Amino acid sequence: MKNMILATPVLSDAAILTGTASSGDLGINNLQKMSLKNVYRAASNTVTIKADLTTPQAVNLVALIGHSGSSRSYARVRAAAVEANLTTTPDFDTGLQPFRSHQTGYDATWALTADEAKGAFDKNMFMQFFGAQTYRYWQIDIIDPLASYIDIGRLYISKAFQPTTNIEYGLKEGITDPSRKTRTVSGEVIPLERKKWRYVDFSLGYASEDEMFDGIFTIEYMRGTTKDVLFVIDPDNIPRLQQRSYYGMMENQPVSNATYSLFNKTFRIEEIPS
Repeated sequence: MKNMILATPVLSDAAILTGTASSGDLGINNLQKMSLKNVYRAASNTVTIKADLTTPQAVNLVALIGHSGSSRSYARVRAAAVEANLTTTPDFDTGLQPFRSHQTGYDATWALTADEAKGAFDKNMFMQFFGAQTYRYWQIDIIDPLASYIDIGRLYISKAFQPTTNIEYGLKEGITDPSRKTRTVSGEVIPLERKKWRYVDFSLGYASEDEMFDGIFTIEYMRGTTKDVLFVIDPDNIPRLQQRSYYGMMENQPVSNATYSLFNKTFRIEEIPS
């Protein structure tokens, strides 16, 4: 199990984005908005997204959250110090990857050989994790042979936080359901169904002062309870990658100086539904 990841979209939200033409007012800048309902609708099944971070920045995660890509769609992430090199001689290249990042089992023609439904959501995630790469220009290319257009909710290009010591045992994952049930005089149930969302509670312990205050505390101060973060429990668990990753907002919890030079913190992250 690889250690947890907590990321913010600070770098990509400040970037200059360009890309494939959009439909109507569903423009590419919607990728820099928190709501997954305000999508970027690329008016093609072949999509390019370019991000100019304006200066070279260390990046170890690229994610597209809440997309409509089919089980046959695939993507590629590249980076370069010079924009013109992005497609010719990139300095960094992931190669072709499943656009639904929980999927495995492709053959040479990108026909899926594994179970298509397992781990899938109505709107899916594309996530790439790698050692930090420091470049100004980033490009994501997407192809979906089963679609005529592609919707994407959110872009993360991030230097994500990953602790030296992983989260403690006792992690809890659940669902909040604000639906209501009432009964008539005769006892008949009348349900009022509302949108559900997931949440996760976990604790991070044995962190150094630098790790806690330069990493976690800084993220919490920047994002507070009203801005989004991306939490990934285990980046190596590919089949469960979507089911156990949370795009949501944090609830403030204090840092505890548990013992000499070691700090603990508890978290609750509530999902932002698509």
